[in-house]
Amino acid sequence: MTVPGSLSVVIPTLNEASTLPNLLDDLSGLSSVDRIIVSDGGSSDGTRDVARRCGATVVSGPPGRGAQLRAGAETASGSWLAFLHADTRLGPEAAHALDRFVETAGPADFAHFRLRFDRRSTGYRLIEFGQRARERLFGMPYGDQGLIVSRRLYDQVGGFPNWPIMEDVGVVDRLSRHGRRIVLDGTVVTSGRRYRREGPVRAWLRNITLIVAFRLGADPEALATRYRPEGPGRATDAETRHTVVLFAKVPVPGRVKTRLAADLGMERATSIYRELGRRTVDALRSGPWVTTVHVAPPDADSIADVTAWLGTDVQYRGQTPGDLGERMRAAIDDELRGATAVCVVGTDIPGLDESTLRQAFDALETHDVVIGPATDGGYYLIGMTRTRPELFDGIPWSTARVLDLTLERAEAAGLSVARLEPRTDVDTLDDVPPALLEA
Repeated sequence: MTVPGSLSVVIPTLNEASTLPNLLDDLSGLSSVDRIIVSDGGSSDGTRDVARRCGATVVSGPPGRGAQLRAGAETASGSWLAFLHADTRLGPEAAHALDRFVETAGPADFAHFRLRFDRRSTGYRLIEFGQRARERLFGMPYGDQGLIVSRRLYDQVGGFPNWPIMEDVGVVDRLSRHGRRIVLDGTVVTSGRRYRREGPVRAWLRNITLIVAFRLGADPEALATRYRPEGPGRATDAETRHTVVLFAKVPVPGRVKTRLAADLGMERATSIYRELGRRTVDALRSGPWVTTVHVAPPDADSIADVTAWLGTDVQYRGQTPGDLGERMRAAIDDELRGATAVCVVGTDIPGLDESTLRQAFDALETHDVVIGPATDGGYYLIGMTRTRPELFDGIPWSTARVLDLTLERAEAAGLSVARLEPRTDVDTLDDVPPALLEA
């Protein structure tokens, strides 16, 4: 039943546990909102749990933004509908503009916000400028700019087309034939994560190429093979479908770096662990790959804690149960469903940087496996293009035999192995760089 004068917000999600809480918090102060619907496409990172804890209604179905938006709208009860992406931030000005629009607009009006990215470099400003020109000349907003429409007008035009791509262009085309488009006096801030992975200019040119192809009659299903809508950490281009997996524990004293804590105390050891983790993610987050943090314990609260520690512009998943080998094997198997190569690293390797991962992925062009040896007899990195269970089963983890046994297993299986420069992971006081002790 439609509730007169009310607003239902629909948010499509796919692995958005790290970004969704911010938007839900922004929406909590809106007087017009009576219901928030998270339409999830199969998240594995606790997104649905996060949504429910925040009071949202969750609808689950197969991935595909057009289908997810339609499913969310079918569940909505408001006389007005707002469609927002999960990585959007709605500041006070935009929130006020949204409330005012719902109070004053006519049933044939539909609206969107102005666009701003969360990064202020020249590349992003050029995209913003280009989008403003596109709006003025062709009346075409991005889906990132949100869409607010009356239930009456939405139903009249048949809602979002059930397309895997260009669903935002399709629905605006339909609305423009029957309604009046309004640009709200408010700016939403959207994540530039997709552009960061491809480079702003390259991603913008790709978008323009796809829109032109669509306008010339290309089928959205065919175009979808060249562009994959994404959640955090989801690759959009075949050339960049590499994934870096970081294994991280919730940084709680007594649970991390226990050998180091014997020398420095639990609080100091935890502080060093936190600093190493931040440095590692900062060094890797902008590379030409997807960065995914696999968290232990795997519950939603732990994922939220690690997100607050390491940032919202990477993807988070819970680690599967089992020993280290079982968890690494499961992570690689999971990530290879959407990537062509995966490297697993820890969060406690001083000096691990983007160049190291570039070398690793380059090595996987000609080798089955790449390994970064650790000075304690283990390894700090392992990468492959297909899951190799024999490298993880029955290994005595946390011993000096890990590397040698892994190499023996690889040789027995006839796998070619590339070795990177040895590095030290931080387990004891002797492993900690002096500069980190002084920080």
